[in-house]
Amino acid sequence: MKTLIVSIMVLLTVFLFRGDRKVSYKKNSKLYIASVTNNIKVGPHANNKNLTLGVKNVLAEVAQERGWDIVVDEIDAEVVFKAEMLYLDVEQTKSNLSVFHKDENAVIIRMRGLVYNGEGKLLRSEVAEAKSTETSTSAFLIDEGGAFNSQVARQAVKKTCVLLAYRIL
Repeated sequence: MKTLIVSIMVLLTVFLFRGDRKVSYKKNSKLYIASVTNNIKVGPHANNKNLTLGVKNVLAEVAQERGWDIVVDEIDAEVVFKAEMLYLDVEQTKSNLSVFHKDENAVIIRMRGLVYNGEGKLLRSEVAEAKSTETSTSAFLIDEGGAFNSQVARQAVKKTCVLLAYRIL
């Protein structure tokens, strides 16, 4: 009987004091968004700094919507948010049927967000992936679009940033 009681107490203690794996942090505190890094290792977009342009602004906009106070100096921040681009790929799908032609370009982007406290301790890490698609069609060889443009990539970056910020902040 004593062993049963001791076992139950041990189990209760483990469940009550195990702690949550996701460390929480107080919203409405001061947030610093560090510069975004491109950690894409392969392909034509590896280390391309142009992909990271504007990402910090999108992250700051979403963070402000969620109630964070954005600070311009890391020393003043209670929470530091860092983002890195991990993957970018363009999927091209083509389909033809007689005189009808359809091209679909999908840009897929994967980003990781890291949240640190003021002392540099990692509080949380999250990965988000999103894609943006552009479709062009033609009939009787009259094209209505076609070439892949950077607008699709920018849309995919923005979608991924918003998704990542909503998951982690």
